[in-house]
Amino acid sequence: MRLPKKITPDSIREAVVEVRFASNIPSELFLGIIVEAFDSSYTYTDRPVKPVPQVPQNLVSSRQEVRIQVGTQSLLYNDKIIIQILPNSFIFTCLNKYVGWSEYQPEIEKALNIIWQTNRIQRWIRIGMRYISEYPRQDLRNCTKFEFFFGFPETQSDIVAFKSEFSYKGVKVILNLNNHLPLIVHNNEGNRFDLIPTSLIDIDVIKEIGNLTDTLELLKVLEDTHIIEKELYFGLLKDDFLASLHPEY
Repeated sequence: MRLPKKITPDSIREAVVEVRFASNIPSELFLGIIVEAFDSSYTYTDRPVKPVPQVPQNLVSSRQEVRIQVGTQSLLYNDKIIIQILPNSFIFTCLNKYVGWSEYQPEIEKALNIIWQTNRIQRWIRIGMRYISEYPRQDLRNCTKFEFFFGFPETQSDIVAFKSEFSYKGVKVILNLNNHLPLIVHNNEGNRFDLIPTSLIDIDVIKEIGNLTDTLELLKVLEDTHIIEKELYFGLLKDDFLASLHPEY
């Protein structure tokens, strides 16, 4: 299918890229070496730099899923992205709202090249990409091709949570669809918290890459993973809903 380069609005609540690796030094030393490799355009902190997404309980990451608990410790950030440094992975997210792949990807590429040049990475092991799109007060039955049916066809559910794991083009996919989930949203105008029925499309794409030692090849896998992420997302949408998002090709 023809994939849009941009939609308006994109409704992306969180865009997470996780790159797992093996290193040849203890994690305590590794952190200092990595932080030192980045220039003054990046800031290091062990405190949150943005609110941690309040993800529904059924979406909390398993060991297989791309992690989304960012903003807790060992963070590098600049004016566009946050890099969380864990003992066996780097987690990339956008600093504020999603900046678009054309800006996000070069920031990830730059960071990975800096990290690789420390000569402390033995091999790249896995790439994961997780996009969560949020639709307040919208019904996914009007937006997607997915049909929420179960054993009582005469009953229409008010709230639906669906999860599926499957293989697609050599990657593992974890798909979560949540319809009319009650989420707590801060109301800036009234300085209060409102309960808003919100639908979520959460697509987690995982590619095991074994013992890759070529960063250029890693970046190619990253780009391929992003294309698969887009194929899955746009493949879910109804044609009329996609048209309402003003797609640019």
